[in-house]
Amino acid sequence: MKFFLSLLFSATFVFSSSAFIEPKELRELIIQTNTVLLDTTDSENFKKGHIPSAVNVDVSNFRKQVGPYQLMKSPEDVQKGIRALGINNNSRVVIYGHNKPKEILKAGYIALALITNGFTNISILDGGYTEWIEEYEDFISTADKDIKEGNFVAHFNPNILVDLKYVRDSIGKVSMIESRPKRYYDAEAQSKGVRRLGHIPKAKSSFWGDKFGSDYMLKTDKELKAIYIDQNELKNDKEVIVYCTGGLEASINWYILHQHLNFKNVKIYDASMREWGNRDDTPMEK
Repeated sequence: MKFFLSLLFSATFVFSSSAFIEPKELRELIIQTNTVLLDTTDSENFKKGHIPSAVNVDVSNFRKQVGPYQLMKSPEDVQKGIRALGINNNSRVVIYGHNKPKEILKAGYIALALITNGFTNISILDGGYTEWIEEYEDFISTADKDIKEGNFVAHFNPNILVDLKYVRDSIGKVSMIESRPKRYYDAEAQSKGVRRLGHIPKAKSSFWGDKFGSDYMLKTDKELKAIYIDQNELKNDKEVIVYCTGGLEASINWYILHQHLNFKNVKIYDASMREWGNRDDTPMEK
């Protein structure tokens, strides 16, 4: 059965060619005036060196604190944050980090925030800043870019973010994957800020980091299919819900499924275990 699913997947699946791009492609894009390059590292590291014309971006521009967890800001606030980065409706956005895991996750969440609010012309630099300096070690900058406020207009998509009730009602009906390291899924360790151990019933473990090599380059399409289709038994025409500790880890799984693998209906439980695992009225499985 799994072989049949994999064969069907291969025969009907069309991969996105621009969700993850290489340094050579970015080098060509930089000279285009509509390209906006976002760097997710901390400000101190950004000042030491970054790709020319990049803008330093903080993921907190798109998130708000709600009790013990965070959620995406309102479309109005996200629009404000996007415009402040100089993004227009016709811009091409490329996001990258400096190959620290948290920075890759921030890139995923920023992409999620933009796509949820109607901006889709987005890529992540595969391998990040490390891969860039491998190719263009002399083409880096320490200068800040002058930013002209953009004109982007948000169009919120209500079919991406889901809440606790939606997830509870979907248990056993919709495929779910958890993006935390498996030791948390297996209740062998406790996630930071999460009181209860275990995972949402019927969810499968699919650690976000398993989608990248040791150099944080995205794995091949064949390897990704083996994970998502063979191991997690996902179908690209069926609904999938992703969650994690607090939204960031799930966002990169969401991005790969939605933007790179063209899954038709991927949703993200943004509050994730910071909400679910801190309540006493939510079912947990070990």
